[in-house]
Amino acid sequence: MSTDILEQDVLTEYDYVPDIEIELDEASTEFVAELCTKLVAFTEEFCAVEFFPYQVPIAYRFIESVVIGDGEELTLIATRQSGKSEVLSNVIASMMVILPKLAKVYPLWLSKFSKGFWCGVFAPTEDQADTVFSRIVSRLTSDHAMSFLLDPEIDDKATSGGARGKGKIVTLKNAGSLCRMQTCNPKAKIESKTYHFAVVDEAQGADEFVIAKSIKPMLAFNNGTIVLTGTATRTKSYFYKMIQYNKRREANKVRGQRTPHFEYDWRVAAKYNSNYGKFISKEKVRIGEDSDEFQMSYCNKWILEKGMFVTEERLERLYDVSMPMVPEWWRTPIVMGIDVARTTDSTVATAVWVDWDHPDGLGFFEHRILNWLEIHDTDWEAQYFKIVDFVRNYDVLRVGIDAQGVGGAVAERLALLLPDMEVLALSSDAKAQNERWVHLTELIQRNQLIVPGHSKARRTRRWKKFNQQMLDLERINRGPYLLAEAPDERGAFDDYPDSLALACTLTVHDIMPTVTVAENPFFN
Repeated sequence: MSTDILEQDVLTEYDYVPDIEIELDEASTEFVAELCTKLVAFTEEFCAVEFFPYQVPIAYRFIESVVIGDGEELTLIATRQSGKSEVLSNVIASMMVILPKLAKVYPLWLSKFSKGFWCGVFAPTEDQADTVFSRIVSRLTSDHAMSFLLDPEIDDKATSGGARGKGKIVTLKNAGSLCRMQTCNPKAKIESKTYHFAVVDEAQGADEFVIAKSIKPMLAFNNGTIVLTGTATRTKSYFYKMIQYNKRREANKVRGQRTPHFEYDWRVAAKYNSNYGKFISKEKVRIGEDSDEFQMSYCNKWILEKGMFVTEERLERLYDVSMPMVPEWWRTPIVMGIDVARTTDSTVATAVWVDWDHPDGLGFFEHRILNWLEIHDTDWEAQYFKIVDFVRNYDVLRVGIDAQGVGGAVAERLALLLPDMEVLALSSDAKAQNERWVHLTELIQRNQLIVPGHSKARRTRRWKKFNQQMLDLERINRGPYLLAEAPDERGAFDDYPDSLALACTLTVHDIMPTVTVAENPFFN
């Protein structure tokens, strides 16, 4: 295939360079989308592959990031032996060939590749780095590739070299493109180069200092893209932290915002590849489906129970897939917790229904989250009335507010605005926090906390932020007290868990209202 496939039907360029860091305008977005779609098609033809459906958006996003130069740090976690390295090697090989050629066609977008597309491939060990690198070499030197490279419109040849232990390199003579392989362990001496694209494979074992101080600076000149890819482990590595950061960004993103994180497990891969399904069946027998090895390697489960407030598996069991969020409720009284914003976080209110009529053997009541309110407005007067509007959608028995900081003043003001209900300013000393986190833990362990899990609920930003913050939440033992806090990481907050704990603690020492509910009203 010549460059014709990429020139036909692609929109014309525009007379300006868009501010990529802000956003692309509608016309530029359309141009980039069509160009990247063509580049994905070229990659498939050049590498003689057909991407599986789950691989297409990954390849597209990698290419898009390179084209617009958004300087992203993308993450990909995927089941082993499912083709994540194939996607990377195919994209890199094809971009080495075609981007320098297209630099003349679309100079306003691609002029940075006029002297070649430069890429670095890294991994903790040389053998691991060679997994991706050797595939790139094979894509560029295969008989199929040679038929493309010998085309007069491309006219190029791939050559490889380098010494073991000092890195390996493959280049395209006429295009000026290159790909260099190096290790990224703490003892490695990484020679500083300039890249448009960098891959850190098996990133779960990569050294954070090396990534930050050696690899990322190589992308600075071109505002290049770095991709971290790997599998789950038992430790909160830099790879894990970056995944969580990108997931938080996902939870906050608005329509049209680009995706920074991708993941798929064995079920997704097996759906489109029957041979992979057969392979997994053997692995289940060999190592056991419930083994840590299988859960980490093929289900993308991080085995991090120590220090986590709730595991992903346990949290998923709390979700009722039949239950959407409930925008109003008047059949029985509920409780509500409000965590007041302090600096960079949000004010969050959680409405919780309590099955007052059906305590279990130890006096615990089923608690169902009905809905959340999140407020970013820094105008306190506006916050008050947004909270009041939200509260008035429910028959609220009691409201609990964290009295720390400005919370006490907020509680006093809301008590005036909501005279028909009890508004309590709750202490946040270690003893009080211990009581509410222990209580929430007991509700979770006794299956007495239910969360909306309907597909409509899962699509909302509120649900995504609740889910991510619960998974981020860390259990902290401070003397005799159990506390819970968000980790000290970028974009990590605990507004939703705090609000939930405040709501649930209102039922610990409560004298129950007179309520008659013959059956659970959610199943009538």
